[in-house]
Amino acid sequence: MVWWLAFPLSWLLGVAVQLSEPVLRVPQVYRGALWIVLGMGVVLWQWPRLGRVSIWQRWMWCPVIALMAWSSTGWRAQDLATQIWPRDWDEVPVRVRVTGLPQHLSGGTWRFDAHLLQAPEPPAGTRLPELIRLYADAQTGMATVAAGQVWDLRVRLHEPDGLSNPGGFDATRPVFEQGIRATGSVRHRAAVPLMVSEPGWAHPGLIDRFRQRVREAIQARVDDGRAAGVLVGLSVGDQSAIERADWDIFRRTGVAHAVSISGTHIAMLGWLVAFGVRRVWPRWQRGVHVVPAPTAARLLAVAVSALYALVAGWGVPAQRTVLMMAVMAVLHVSGRRWPWPLVWVSAAACITVLDPWALWQPGFWLSFVAVAILMSSEPEEGTLAGPGTPNWRARVQGAAREMLRTQWRVTLALAPLALVCFQEVSLVGVLANLVAIPVFTLGITPLALLGVVCAPLWDVGALLVQLTTVVLTHMAAWPWAVWQAPALPGWAQVLAVGAGSLAIQPVHWRCRVVVLSCLLPVLCLPQGWQMVPPPRAGQFSVMAVDIGQGTAVLLRTARHTLLFDTGARLPTGVDMGERVLLPLLRTLGVRELDTLMISHADTDHVGGALSVLAGVTVHELRSTLEDAHPVRQWPLPRRRGVVPHVPCVAGQHWTWEGVRFDVLHPTLTDIEQRDRQTSNALSCVLRVTTTGPDARSVLLTGDIEAAQERALLARWAAPALSGEAPMSLRSTVLLAPHHGSQTSSTQAFLTAVQPVQTVVQVGRRNRYGHPAPAVLARYRSLGIPVITTPECGAYLWRSDERPGAPSSLATGQCWRDLSPRYWDLSTPATEPVMP
Repeated sequence: MVWWLAFPLSWLLGVAVQLSEPVLRVPQVYRGALWIVLGMGVVLWQWPRLGRVSIWQRWMWCPVIALMAWSSTGWRAQDLATQIWPRDWDEVPVRVRVTGLPQHLSGGTWRFDAHLLQAPEPPAGTRLPELIRLYADAQTGMATVAAGQVWDLRVRLHEPDGLSNPGGFDATRPVFEQGIRATGSVRHRAAVPLMVSEPGWAHPGLIDRFRQRVREAIQARVDDGRAAGVLVGLSVGDQSAIERADWDIFRRTGVAHAVSISGTHIAMLGWLVAFGVRRVWPRWQRGVHVVPAPTAARLLAVAVSALYALVAGWGVPAQRTVLMMAVMAVLHVSGRRWPWPLVWVSAAACITVLDPWALWQPGFWLSFVAVAILMSSEPEEGTLAGPGTPNWRARVQGAAREMLRTQWRVTLALAPLALVCFQEVSLVGVLANLVAIPVFTLGITPLALLGVVCAPLWDVGALLVQLTTVVLTHMAAWPWAVWQAPALPGWAQVLAVGAGSLAIQPVHWRCRVVVLSCLLPVLCLPQGWQMVPPPRAGQFSVMAVDIGQGTAVLLRTARHTLLFDTGARLPTGVDMGERVLLPLLRTLGVRELDTLMISHADTDHVGGALSVLAGVTVHELRSTLEDAHPVRQWPLPRRRGVVPHVPCVAGQHWTWEGVRFDVLHPTLTDIEQRDRQTSNALSCVLRVTTTGPDARSVLLTGDIEAAQERALLARWAAPALSGEAPMSLRSTVLLAPHHGSQTSSTQAFLTAVQPVQTVVQVGRRNRYGHPAPAVLARYRSLGIPVITTPECGAYLWRSDERPGAPSSLATGQCWRDLSPRYWDLSTPATEPVMP
């Protein structure tokens, strides 16, 4: 068995090595490696004919298989990377065929994937993408979009891009995995979108059209949108239909696997099919003589489960379950028996043959680890009553004990893996799953599926969803429902996952103590081992988050944390506080904010504040927001009143661990004359500096414009009226005012600040044209280096950094350089401006 296990493990190793590479190699390297694999394979295949077969000849297949996995994965990645949309094309006419399941977003916007059928002739040497992703708002006139339709459109496309932050969701990997090499929007001013044809019954998009009709039928039948979303997710696998508030509840209670199409649901359907076939098939005399009832039951169970998996979107858990069911069915028909580790590893290798990038999905590891635990565990002696036991109570009690034991084993083993993947784990998961698994598996999921033929069953399913959600919401509100931990280093991740798996095995208590001690980094990770450790006393660190078009800067001292702005809230309802900042704070191990400073009321600065307030404890709020603003009215958890608020007024200052914080703008007069001021004019300006002769500082400017820059020069470039020493505006790092707008960054202001490095927080291809070319030219003329967050990702700088640190910048580091990925092929919004 060890020898046969080595083959799929070698394949997985080769795929993992290729996915870990920061850049792709030239195509000749991958083609050459495949030729080497072919030659070595021929030699090893013919080796037995030359003489006696040695054990080394068998083991030589392992590097050959690993090299095949590495080269084939790289070749496929290189093929996708060569598909490029020309940058100078704008609103070009194309003909596309809709594929997949279109998503109906808020505001009447459609998001759908499409095969590119016709397009203008590309420039020489350019290969157009085969698959694109489009957004069509209500103004385009595309009221309904369905799989298989052919449309003539005018589109504005660009290569896929995503944000790059520590612990953030890698948005470029899923689209690269799906083969989507261009994204953009449908334009309607030059030409109205025209549907050319509807698909026929034999079109490949038939399954997706069926999924869409089921989704629309559920949404039309069930009035409660939240319950309808859960039923849609369980019936056709459309996870986007489930509202984010519900996902938060399911995540905090550890039952998200029960709400998605998991292996449990598919296995349950297969068991029901097999159960029915074994009782009906023997009545068909001709069929029994051709195929025995047990064989027919297994084959039909696999076929129906595969069909359900296709209708549900063919996710990793579905693939894993269908593959394992198919392997077990084939083994049974052939009269063979494989040990479970071989079936388990072979299924994992088969999935990566179909989709190599699935290896980097958290769901891949969570799914396979859970299955390994279930397959390796056997009922303890005495936990189950024998089938001949007349006492039905003993059977029920035995089944309940075994269910509780299995759930506890799975929860304990998956807890370290969940912390590694998501930096949090539900502490109420065991209790919540005891409620959710039976209800969802035996109640809601069958009702969601049977509702396709009997629509009133959806009403019963919606009622069960509502009742279950009420119970789970109550559990999620418990203060100790979730345990969070910072991101672990790589060696600690492997150690923690291995310890979690060994902790459930029947070993001596001394061995168990040693195993559990390996989980200590999860419970108490030393600061020096964190992904981005906090600075030492007397110093501070700055992280300008890659937040899109908006501002969010995380400032940390040895024991305090300040968040300056929270990014934007998108028209789709998603805000950057929930999408970017909360995962970032979990990754860094930040569970509370000493101060949340909101510079002003523009949505690209305050849009994510409510999510941040809901996700972490905030001790103090500083802003220029009005009293009635929702952020000002956020209640304290489990206490009366709202979060303490301090108006942001020039002259305020405080010190944390020897680091001085000074508020430079606005003045009290500016706030009192709010009605006469623009929102940008009330932006808080914060300067953070170390003490001592070699002081280093950062200047955060919000959206101030030329008038406010002149006021800062008049107020702080000369001695203060109070008799204090003059404060120099000179700073080591400058966050460019107003995202590099042409209404700010005056020459006099830049001359006074004289930054060593300037950071511009903008969105890629933003509609405002930030940063303005004239402003970039001004920085260049003064010899000030400029970096934008689209090209840099999150910008990291420590005040104790000294010249000579490995970085492509004048000072600081870019997260895209620290954590490169070859599938993140986005071009920067602007080229770096260096002196």
